[in-house]
Amino acid sequence: MSFITAFGDRVFIGAGDLIRTFRIGNESVPELFISWSELNPDRIQKPDFEAEKDLKAVDKKVILCLAHSNVLSAHGRRLVAVGTNEKQIHVFEYFVDTNGVIVKSEHIVTSVVPKAPTAIVFDKEDAYVVVGDRSGDVHRFSVLNGSAIEMAGAISMILDVAFSPDGKRLLMADRDEKVRAMRYPSTYVIDAYCLGHTEYVKTLAIQDNDSVWSAGGDKNLYNWSIFDCSKPRRVVDLSEFDAPIRKISINLQYKKIAVVFEKKENVAIVDIEQEPAKTRALPITNGTQCLDIASSGQFFITLGKSTITLIDVTCMKQHTIAIDDELISALTTTEDAVDNLFKNVTHNNQQEYEKRKAEKFEQLEQKRRKLNSEPASSS
Repeated sequence: MSFITAFGDRVFIGAGDLIRTFRIGNESVPELFISWSELNPDRIQKPDFEAEKDLKAVDKKVILCLAHSNVLSAHGRRLVAVGTNEKQIHVFEYFVDTNGVIVKSEHIVTSVVPKAPTAIVFDKEDAYVVVGDRSGDVHRFSVLNGSAIEMAGAISMILDVAFSPDGKRLLMADRDEKVRAMRYPSTYVIDAYCLGHTEYVKTLAIQDNDSVWSAGGDKNLYNWSIFDCSKPRRVVDLSEFDAPIRKISINLQYKKIAVVFEKKENVAIVDIEQEPAKTRALPITNGTQCLDIASSGQFFITLGKSTITLIDVTCMKQHTIAIDDELISALTTTEDAVDNLFKNVTHNNQQEYEKRKAEKFEQLEQKRRKLNSEPASSS
């Protein structure tokens, strides 16, 4: 698993067990953000759930999700959260000087989740991180002390979580073709089910408080009203790229969405200001398979298996960021936690049900005919 996220001109990469960072406009190689040896054992919370009271033992730590906080606090605090295959959520804070250089970074808190995390996001105030997991549950963890509560649940793996800009709606996408919009923090109130995808929903991008884009295995880009989701507002057919959609990222300033696909070396740039939306294929210079994409300022930042590429939205020119051999190795060798999100359809319960139903009716009909054909008994 490999991820990229950005806040202002600061970009973070998570690949394998590495967390690296660089600044847009700085030609230096991405640097180590924090070492796992710097974790403070006193800030690792004990799980408060019954199952699996001990931390999961793994051969190697692997990052499964990555997020950056939304706002810059009054004293300059910024936060980064990662979820790992140890079923842990780690929150780090960092500070930068007037030149944007990181002068301090440290471990704040670690919480434990019941199942492996799949998606993570900070709430609007950056007081909590919200985490979706492989079992279909969504938990909320306090940045202050790591305390946790369960927020919502589904019967399928959660693949992405996101907040509306006003922080009042939590959206979650799952493997069962659904996007769900819930009130936050009262997530027991479900405002909408966005139903229309025919395969898993892998990725969300929020346009405004009543507009969310979603994409996944069915190769289409959907736009929904959060408050009225009876049908999609818009559907952009991206089947020409002949691959499931891996990640979408929206640039609100320029009203464009960048799309990366499974095992593809190009990006689709969708101009959502036009109707119908205009799509442009953009091969990545010196690129390998695209793994993730983020947006910041006038750039899309694409993470590939051996490259990081800045795409200037204004002119579509590309600039490759130099990376070191250790990061290239992590990007190249780290595999997805779940390699196939498509459902196994070789066993069709509906077909079996219809077959059994027909057989039962035939048996009843045969019994009826037999009874009608038998002579009445004499009294």
